[in-house]
Amino acid sequence: MSYHYNEAFENPAYRFSETLEVDRSRNYQENPFSYQNPYDSSSYSYQGEHRGRRQNYTPDIPMASLRHNSEYSDSLPRVEVLSRSGRSHDNLSFEPEPELAYNPQSSFSPLDDPYTHRFSSASEDDFVRRRNRRPSDVTMFSTQSQATPVCGEEEKLVGSLASMSKHERIKAIQKMPENMKRKREIRNKVLREITKKSGGCGTLCGCCTHCMRRAKVSFRRFRNSLSEYFHRLNFWHKTLKIIAGEFGTSVLSYFIFLKWLLNFNIFSFLINFGFITVPQFVTAEPNNLSFTGLELLTGAGYFQQTVLYYGFYTNATIRQRKNGASYNMQLAYIFTVGIYFVICLLILLFSMAKSFHRNFINTQVYSGNASKLLCAWDFNITNEKAVKLKQKNLSTQIKEDLAEGKKEAPKLSVTERIVRILIHLGSWAASLGTAVAACAGVYFLSINNLQLFMKGYRNDLESQAAMLVLAIVTSLLNVVLPFFYSWLGNLEKFQDPKNKIYVTIARIIILKISIIGILCYYWLNVVAASESQCWETLVGQDIYRLVLVDFIFCLLGSFFGEFLRRIIGTTVYIRLGVPEFDIGRSVLDLIYAQTLTWIGILFSPLLPGIQMMSFSILFYVKKVSLMRNCQPPRKAWKAAQMTTFFMFLLFFPSLSGVLSVIAITVWRLKPSKECGPFRGLPSIYAAISEWVKILENYIDSKWVAWIYYNLITSELFFFILSVPIL
Repeated sequence: MSYHYNEAFENPAYRFSETLEVDRSRNYQENPFSYQNPYDSSSYSYQGEHRGRRQNYTPDIPMASLRHNSEYSDSLPRVEVLSRSGRSHDNLSFEPEPELAYNPQSSFSPLDDPYTHRFSSASEDDFVRRRNRRPSDVTMFSTQSQATPVCGEEEKLVGSLASMSKHERIKAIQKMPENMKRKREIRNKVLREITKKSGGCGTLCGCCTHCMRRAKVSFRRFRNSLSEYFHRLNFWHKTLKIIAGEFGTSVLSYFIFLKWLLNFNIFSFLINFGFITVPQFVTAEPNNLSFTGLELLTGAGYFQQTVLYYGFYTNATIRQRKNGASYNMQLAYIFTVGIYFVICLLILLFSMAKSFHRNFINTQVYSGNASKLLCAWDFNITNEKAVKLKQKNLSTQIKEDLAEGKKEAPKLSVTERIVRILIHLGSWAASLGTAVAACAGVYFLSINNLQLFMKGYRNDLESQAAMLVLAIVTSLLNVVLPFFYSWLGNLEKFQDPKNKIYVTIARIIILKISIIGILCYYWLNVVAASESQCWETLVGQDIYRLVLVDFIFCLLGSFFGEFLRRIIGTTVYIRLGVPEFDIGRSVLDLIYAQTLTWIGILFSPLLPGIQMMSFSILFYVKKVSLMRNCQPPRKAWKAAQMTTFFMFLLFFPSLSGVLSVIAITVWRLKPSKECGPFRGLPSIYAAISEWVKILENYIDSKWVAWIYYNLITSELFFFILSVPIL
């Protein structure tokens, strides 16, 4: 028969655990037989060769803990350890197999047996005590092992560890069933052994190794403290957990996307302010215009002569001293904006690829159903509110997973299918028709607005009001029409909530990108060709007004679209009920605002700072409106793939369209003659060409000229570069 024993008696972590020791003492009080010797033959009835006959053997003397300093040793009787005599009537059921029998002449490696790593007296006594709980031959093995010199085994272990590589030695010490103090002692002995074997340079090498080890530990501690500090800067972490627990991942995806865009704007504001705005303060002239307060809405007047717009920046080389270092404002302006867009492109591509791999390719690794039930709980959570929040979060995730697996195609008749297809076609025709009408109205209004602005007005009030007409009408269309598209989505009665959101997003993105395309055509072809003194500042003012008015309309949309909707649904028309959070419309508002900000960076470098403040306020307004006015989705569904879809929309058509607009402005349009850092040049890109010509005169900088002529101006290089991107 095979020999079995309880692994808990062989595991030191289980054996010496304070919690389990207390549990055992408590169980002993309840059941006096719980600590009975597991190998006591008197408590069992065995069958084998003596089938049908009960055998009662003399019970073994129960063993007390051999740890004389143990806190439990006083409560247990002290007895001598008695080895079993070789009785002929030993329990046949516990007879060890031949391969498990002890052979005193056999040799074994100290690294193979986990019990040869214990060299302290207490560990050795515990080793003997556990072996004495086995049958007679195993007890004899324990008694003879006790007589084995501990120093010899320790020397063998240290020698074996010293002959290993560093990585193998670390792994072997980590796998030892010892406490941390004992492992440190073994590690130090091994290091001293290695130092002795190193020869004459042992002292010097040991000192260097010690210094390197301390430097690594210090660096690791610094890295951990730095990561903990940055984790504290992870704002809105608790708020996002609350939203995920109450409303699920579909609503959470909007707030994560909003936070992600806010990080983009913070980064853009910091680099623009540091490399463009701060140097301009050195040569800035005092502003003689008066501030009336209306400039906050229009962006004109007093702000026209500030660092907010392109026209205020100088084209001179900035020097604090005559012979000091110079700062080329033209190169700083174009390189700061260009490098920022390159970084944004790389970050967006990496984030989109990572999200696609996590949510589409390798979904089972990140969303296992069994792991949520068995392995998802964090036992470090002790706060009652945090426990309830974690329970809600896990419950919502499980509901979403179950709803994802219960999808069934609806069974419709032929007539119902035809009616549904006609409803879809009619909804698309209505959405596309309204988008075309909105774009035509924005274009004719912008042309008329420019003509009225060029003629001028008699008083400032009429001029300020005329400036806001285009922004108000555009923002009104962007707010009202998405509500119409949401109503069309409800009319179509989609079975899957994802399909409804995707269709609504597609219709809204067509509307918003079409309006932005019409405005870009107006700015680059009409405003740039006008007789304005500084057309770049006019474009910057238009974008400023669009961003500000769009932010105001988003706040009003939260009030009228959610607050009043809840009041009507709970008091006037109860069948209407409490509204749900419109994810598609809210996400497209963010993409629209971020697209305007990216276009306006070239004409208004501090525009990301304004968008940063508006996104921060919008986050709190949307959170309060969500908690007070909205209800969780009626159908639980998993929205992990929504974030990937949002990033894709931000990349195309948003960022790709912005890069096209910036490229046309830099390479083709002629800057204004009397304002801006590129005044007097045929194009903005000409500043780089002139700088490269200057570098050709210096021997140490010819490599820059070679890169410019052989890579930057080469069509083949851009073709090869576009292949992996496309």
